[in-house]
Amino acid sequence: MDLHVFRDMTMQRMRATGVFTAFTALVAVNATAAPGAGVDLGGSRIERVTVYPGMAQVERSAKVSAGARELVLDCLSPSFDMASLQIDGADGVKLGPVSALTRPRSEVPACDVTPLDERIRQLEDRIAAVQAESDGHDLALGYLRGLGAPESASAPMRVPGAAPQAAGVAPLVGSIQRSGQEAYRQQNRLARERQTLERELQPLAAERERLRGQGGEVRQLRIALWATRDTALTLRYQVAGPSWGPSYRATLDTSPPQGRATTVLMERLAQVSQRTGEDWKGVRLTLSTGSPTSATAGPDPRPWHVHPRPPVAAERAMPVMALAAPAPAPMVARSRKAERAVEDAEPDFTVQQVNNEFATQFELPNGVDVQSGGQRVSVALDTQRLPATLRVQTVPQQEASAWFVADIQRPAGVWPEGPLQLLRGTQAVGRTTWRSGDQERIDLPFGRDELVRVRVRPSPPRTASGGFIGSRQERQETRVYEIENRHRTPIDLQVLESSPVAQDERISVTRQFTPEPQEMAWRQQPGIVAWRRTLEPGQTASFSADYLVSHPKDVQLQDIR
Repeated sequence: MDLHVFRDMTMQRMRATGVFTAFTALVAVNATAAPGAGVDLGGSRIERVTVYPGMAQVERSAKVSAGARELVLDCLSPSFDMASLQIDGADGVKLGPVSALTRPRSEVPACDVTPLDERIRQLEDRIAAVQAESDGHDLALGYLRGLGAPESASAPMRVPGAAPQAAGVAPLVGSIQRSGQEAYRQQNRLARERQTLERELQPLAAERERLRGQGGEVRQLRIALWATRDTALTLRYQVAGPSWGPSYRATLDTSPPQGRATTVLMERLAQVSQRTGEDWKGVRLTLSTGSPTSATAGPDPRPWHVHPRPPVAAERAMPVMALAAPAPAPMVARSRKAERAVEDAEPDFTVQQVNNEFATQFELPNGVDVQSGGQRVSVALDTQRLPATLRVQTVPQQEASAWFVADIQRPAGVWPEGPLQLLRGTQAVGRTTWRSGDQERIDLPFGRDELVRVRVRPSPPRTASGGFIGSRQERQETRVYEIENRHRTPIDLQVLESSPVAQDERISVTRQFTPEPQEMAWRQQPGIVAWRRTLEPGQTASFSADYLVSHPKDVQLQDIR
């Protein structure tokens, strides 16, 4: 059979079965798939949102036409607080009573959607397009298999008047084989793509079911009014649930230009999430460190009454009464303790950096999209380059190792506690927690210094008797440390040592240090001493501490370290 004749027959058969038409239709469907339409919330939209830890204040605008007597807003979040609702009307609008009605979502067709429907519909369309393309490859592979099958069990496929030409058919068979291999590869790719899309779809579908399972309710707001001209109203209300948390990133500049001090680049970040049931699209977002959900007042003082102790006989005469009618004070204490436990379980952002008198607010310059569904949106808030003093710190008695520590001035204001990522240049060091506290200087750890060698010389404690006729017991302990700098540059070394502190007047402690420490109460901690010195490259320094603890023989000592 002539090769050209065989190819023409193949093309005619494929056109007859509609394979090319099916593939063309699939491509067209895949290219023209469009996302679903957005949800109309009764002619209003969210303009601004101020997010606090645990709640948010939403500002919504609504258009009012001239002659309107009532404004109806449908499909609002059922979790907003009606008591917090404020309505600002422009000139030409008189406001009347406001009523709210909460109904099941299924009873309001316009609201029987969730903010996740559009994204779920897009993913489902993409999965359907992938499946259609895979089915098209199945159809093509089935046809290719049929091309090689004989027309009957006894005779091969022939063309009338044409003699078989095996040499001419071989290239076509090879082409069919390559086409089949490519189709199988495409099917494998499509299977992986479908798995990825289904993994992306699964949490969204679960979240949609969760939203519908929360009572599946929406709130309708009806505002009686009298509008003499076209205008707009501004509605402000609070919604429980949205939250944001601060996080930080500190990068130590390990190679500052010559003549410049070491610096730490501090970056403030925030992660925002919300589950209100409404998407925030292009809103002006403000993050506030205020805490409206925390306690609003401190405790009141309780009276302090001093009574004479009742006689013993009276106490014995009233055991049942004392059990049946306990004093109310313990109940109040338990109640306040329970309240403190609830407050401690919530994130604490009450200590704020002060931009105004009460809290810090970060207003983002551009519109931000925060989808309802719990996914986190990360935004950058601020970047500051702070001068730092870099030192190498070691506590040999605890661990024979050295660590980089950057000492920085406390940034202006008070920063909330949050996770802190640490980098030394481009090298990730690890994570810790940012706690600024009330100290003027803050130490940031930046990992182990492998080029500083720390050695501890063993020295077992010695005991002896002393005093008048051996009435006292003495214990002597010596510690010796050697620190070697293997850097090519000098280092600022700090060695910390815990020395014994007597907690009883019968115990005496004698301490002797070589050399003399620069600080005898490091960070106002009695007994913690600190040596500070500069070590040149290749230099080794020794530090020693001798302790003599004396106490009466009848007093047993307990070391708490």
